[in-house]
Amino acid sequence: MNESTGHPQPDATQNSISTEPPSVDSETRDDVVFESPRSIAPVAQLSTRGLFLALAAVCLFPLITLSAYAIIFGKASEHQLPVNVIVDRRPLPTFDGEKQILEDVVVIENEADFAIPNVTVNLNGQYFLYQDKPLEIGETLVVRQAAFATKSSQRWVPGRYRLTDITVTGKLPSGARGVTEVQY
Repeated sequence: MNESTGHPQPDATQNSISTEPPSVDSETRDDVVFESPRSIAPVAQLSTRGLFLALAAVCLFPLITLSAYAIIFGKASEHQLPVNVIVDRRPLPTFDGEKQILEDVVVIENEADFAIPNVTVNLNGQYFLYQDKPLEIGETLVVRQAAFATKSSQRWVPGRYRLTDITVTGKLPSGARGVTEVQY
């Protein structure tokens, strides 16, 4: 015991440094030397079933939400646009105005008791035409099929393609978009 501090004095054998490894059999020594490092990463807490259910919920939630929204509030095509759409051949004046030529046309007649602004017509979902001025009450719009073009300005050629459907959209007085689709 140390007389000045009152603490026990360590053995001389405890302070000496030994260069010899402790006596351990060779199998235990290999395990100590080749022990895999301990991971500090979090351990997986989600089972396979839990992971599947979580992914299914993440994928199905938007689909169910959008379906419910469409059922409750209705689709845009449920707001019928009161127009009559006819595909016809009519004589139209030439560009110089002296003669008339028989051309393939799309005829749109407003059957509503209000003017329809923002009228857009498309053929086969690819060829579009936008009418700047509103379609007035009882007004008939006669448009050459050759006037329709894609977004990349490729023109519709009557007779080259089969006309399968015409979609006419316009703004209703409620502010909703009205749609009329005609299938051929």
